Amino acid sequence: MSSLRSLIVSTGFCFLGTIASAQMTPEELKSLVDARSSNLSGFQELLDDPDPRRSLAAVEGMLASGDSDLERMALRFALTNPDPTIRAAALEHHFSKLPALSVSFDASNVKEEEMETFIRVIKGIGGSMGPDKIGSFSYQPAAYDEDDGCFPHASNKRACAMRLGAGFVSLYFSAPGVEGRWVNFQADETGTLRGGVNFDFNGTPAGSVPLTIRLLD
Repeated sequence: MSSLRSLIVSTGFCFLGTIASAQMTPEELKSLVDARSSNLSGFQELLDDPDPRRSLAAVEGMLASGDSDLERMALRFALTNPDPTIRAAALEHHFSKLPALSVSFDASNVKEEEMETFIRVIKGIGGSMGPDKIGSFSYQPAAYDEDDGCFPHASNKRACAMRLGAGFVSLYFSAPGVEGRWVNFQADETGTLRGGVNFDFNGTPAGSVPLTIRLLD
């Protein structure tokens, strides 16, 4: 274990252990929280190092620390960082946990004459939509496949579902009546992945639909 990671792990676990095992007064807890805040400020300085190699090392160490506060700090910093290598490290860490992705969409631009078909497609992939034409569906990839260089579909291990690039995520969407296609998502300054797809049903353009995936709480 690197010295940076050892420091991060020991700092986080000592803090949690102290809270769990001690009978503290409010004043003692405040003192402990103040000390913790000071430590977190020090970690922020490591992330902000002007040398991108040192900044990346801090991101990787904090993501591997097991401390939820440090993980969130590193993710928030890395996902919005202009350096594609740092963004890629955050995305790889997040998706290595195989979260079920909640994909939100806005169907306001879908043509009214195609809305019934659009709703049928959304229901076909287990999604739903409200009267305001805002909806969501779940997207679950399986573990990374080294041979294919992608994350396959959870329900079909022979087909790629997700690929990671330098700061972006590509998801493959397919449904009955819709031609399958890859959609690229980029992380914005809020830690949200944003993309979009132009739907067409049997060759008839139906409208563009923005898609979002929120990665940060």
